[in-house]
Amino acid sequence: MKTNPVYKREIMVSARSIRLALVLLVFNGILALVALLNMYSTLAQVRLTAEVQYTSFLDLYLFVAALEFMMLICIMPAITAGSISGERERKTLELMMATKMRPWEIVVGKLMAALSTMALLVASSFPVLAMVFVYGGITWTDAFSLILCYVTVAFFAGSIGICFSAAFKRSTVSTVVTYGTLTAVVAGTYFLNRFALS
Repeated sequence: MKTNPVYKREIMVSARSIRLALVLLVFNGILALVALLNMYSTLAQVRLTAEVQYTSFLDLYLFVAALEFMMLICIMPAITAGSISGERERKTLELMMATKMRPWEIVVGKLMAALSTMALLVASSFPVLAMVFVYGGITWTDAFSLILCYVTVAFFAGSIGICFSAAFKRSTVSTVVTYGTLTAVVAGTYFLNRFALS
């Protein structure tokens, strides 16, 4: 099977940069710190009351899952919003268009490279989410559904970022518009779900 040259190049550049390692460290560090602090406070409550409330461990899972969701929403546009416009700013988009690749292959290569980075983030954060498995209440089906949700959100946010990156000439403008659109979608969905449908 022929590998997309844009995807191959983006993955090689990403793997060789220290930025990916720093993003992984910060991303998993925040998740682990929040999870451990939350678990510590739950265990401290158990020591005081001598009651084990398993709902608090489920709350930990929900909190960490929601935090990871928000971080993915914030990271994905940063990766994709400047992908096409950045090539335009560096004057390399014309060179890419002069090759035998079709425009959709360039877009798919950029999007798949960003999704691969997100998949790495999600896979590396799974041990933090799996801490709840020790106490029960979460099944493998729940974990698989959560990962599927993360992949869907990453694809959606990445597609919006690529769209605005192709539509605007400046990366700054495309990034701002991407974050504004995603904020409107997330806030609108939350308020619609919270108030209109309840």
